[in-house]
Amino acid sequence: MNVYVSVTGFRPHRGITRLVRFWWHTLRAVRQARAASGNLRVALRPVNGIYHTLTVWTDEASMRAYVKSGAHRRAMIGFRDLGAGKTLGFVSDAEPSWDIAYARWQREARDV
Repeated sequence: MNVYVSVTGFRPHRGITRLVRFWWHTLRAVRQARAASGNLRVALRPVNGIYHTLTVWTDEASMRAYVKSGAHRRAMIGFRDLGAGKTLGFVSDAEPSWDIAYARWQREARDV
């Protein structure tokens, strides 16, 4: 069974106010993702000051519906003020481990 995998990495700009806003948006978007139709997995992991998410979906359409709605959509409105990030989405024949998904993100992610 194929799944759609999304891996993101976000580095917040310095400053306590931005960091608080980043976490406020992050926690709300994670809660939304966990409850979203088609979501199979949500994982968070910081690496070298970059905050990563790994989400696995039944299909790309489910992921896109999540991205365009609710807390995630609101977080994206002013995200450039909070920091910078890279993202990668791909189809996989199985849920990848964190290490495999992260290695692929390092090689293929694009700036957003």
